[in-house]
Amino acid sequence: MKITGSIPIIAAALLIAGSLSTGGAQELVVNGDFELDISTGWSIDSLEGMTPYLDTIDRDTSFNPDPGYEARVKKYDSAHAKLYQIFDVATTNLAFGIKTKLYAAELNQATTWAGAAIVLSYMNDSGTVLGETRICYKTIHSPWVDSPTMHLIVAPDSNWNVYSFNVNDELTNLPGVNPLEIAKVRVALFDTTDGC
Repeated sequence: MKITGSIPIIAAALLIAGSLSTGGAQELVVNGDFELDISTGWSIDSLEGMTPYLDTIDRDTSFNPDPGYEARVKKYDSAHAKLYQIFDVATTNLAFGIKTKLYAAELNQATTWAGAAIVLSYMNDSGTVLGETRICYKTIHSPWVDSPTMHLIVAPDSNWNVYSFNVNDELTNLPGVNPLEIAKVRVALFDTTDGC
């Protein structure tokens, strides 16, 4: 899956999630390489507070120098924009990998904040979020912090970076989440600001 986005910017990513317990990788993400239109496999959660011509969720081949498509989520002003999909999981023994470019900027550093992230939300069978892993780029005033139910993997810079982990291993960073309760995973390209 390739992904992109924000002023906060998430710009292009590669995501493959599969069950390791089956002895072979079963890809769980539909249209994870964005070679098909975003409407195939993906849902949009609000461009709430959308600023025309500045806020976008789109796909193109120009976000990364490779020849394939990437998706971009870009949020300029208040609220958030999210491109996501949810899938059922029988196990948390899943491989996750992504290549992404994340960026966020504060326009008024005294009063605002912004954050761009690839978010894995671990959910129970009724869809309640039990905890999250956020691969993120955030500004200094961001309220995002590690907690028993949220683990931040902070991007080292705003360049293209590759991240990968086994979800079972990642859940050790979330002591407030019972892995046995996880029945669904939501993967999202998420961009939010409080007025940047």
